Amino acid sequence: MPILSAETLARRDQLAQSFDAAQPFRHVVIADFFETAFTQSLLDGFPRFEDRYALNEMGQVGGKAVRMDVRDLSETYRQLDALLQTRDFLDYVSVVTGIPDLLYDAEYIGGGTHENRQGQSLDAHVDFNYHPRTKWHRRLNLIVYLNHEWEDAWGGLLELHSDPWNPPRNHTVALAPLFNRAVIFETTETSWHGFSAIDLPEEKQRISRKSFAIYLYTKERPPQETAPPHATIYVPDAMPAQLQVGKVLSGEDVADLQGRFTRMRTQLRYLYEREKQFGAQIAALEHAIDQAHAAQKADLQGYATQQGAAGLWPDGWAARELRLRFTPTRRAKRLELDVWIPDAMPAGQRLVASIGGRTVEKSLRAGARVRLELPLNGAVGQLQELHVVADQAWQPSAAGNSGDERELAYRLLGVELVH
Repeated sequence: MPILSAETLARRDQLAQSFDAAQPFRHVVIADFFETAFTQSLLDGFPRFEDRYALNEMGQVGGKAVRMDVRDLSETYRQLDALLQTRDFLDYVSVVTGIPDLLYDAEYIGGGTHENRQGQSLDAHVDFNYHPRTKWHRRLNLIVYLNHEWEDAWGGLLELHSDPWNPPRNHTVALAPLFNRAVIFETTETSWHGFSAIDLPEEKQRISRKSFAIYLYTKERPPQETAPPHATIYVPDAMPAQLQVGKVLSGEDVADLQGRFTRMRTQLRYLYEREKQFGAQIAALEHAIDQAHAAQKADLQGYATQQGAAGLWPDGWAARELRLRFTPTRRAKRLELDVWIPDAMPAGQRLVASIGGRTVEKSLRAGARVRLELPLNGAVGQLQELHVVADQAWQPSAAGNSGDERELAYRLLGVELVH
């Protein structure tokens, strides 16, 4: 791997120890990450700032430009891309971080070149946790900074937080975005990070904060570290510490507050728009489920045509109330139901089944599998409706067994017309 510096390769085991011991969460800072000449070539080929690449969540031009089309930028960036996907590079990062089987993202979702201008900041946040297309688990952020000039007083330092929701107890590590400095950190549900507003002196206004980032993934993740899918979650700035009762606000104070409120309102508006999208998606899914239920049919054995079932899921689970409509095409003596009561219902289940004016009641213990028989006297070609009512239902998600939110009464293993 000639692009990585000799020192980076030689310090692999030492870097692994630093990564594992770091606070407030696992990370490592690596000076002189690439060969110096290669990093300079990345900076020389860094794309110019364009408004079309600087749109925020609301579609407005902001102070941050992102280029994910890495392979189109220059030959140097194509060489970098070729390195990042090699097994040798990914295995090197696996050794440093202790995370095996890392996967490269050819789409650079959220990654690539990042350029942040004067006044730009990034509120503390945790990143989205699944790749939007492959559904891989996001595991690591790897950022290489490309700034020859940078002073701590200019802001823009990468800040790693223990808990930005609780400012008095929040422990923060600040890292300057210095040339050829790499930061690798684990992405979890508590890997809060961001950077303060860039505040350059007048004579340095031409400078911007430049970096290159790639996010690495795995197909699996330890269950205790796994969370439901979510987008990036931001924590808005708290009240500035210097604002106390009786203080007269300066122009700088007012500008700071305006910036904070603007960012907060932008985030809330984004969440509102996303909530509407989620609502529309949920409504569409519910409509599709309703249509599927309307067209759902039981596994009915015998000579009959079905007109549909309600309260029955495609996997055979039934709700507390089940209706099955069918028309016999041959005379039948009875209808038999093969029913299983899950062990998760310790009180068992009581079923009341009726058809054609005949009713059968049955109390069943947990774990029981029984066959219910209902006499059937309807004529051939006459529509019949089976109605089954259960006393109680079981919700797998409430029992902690799965994310299944359905209320289930029993499993209908089979329905048979006996002729």
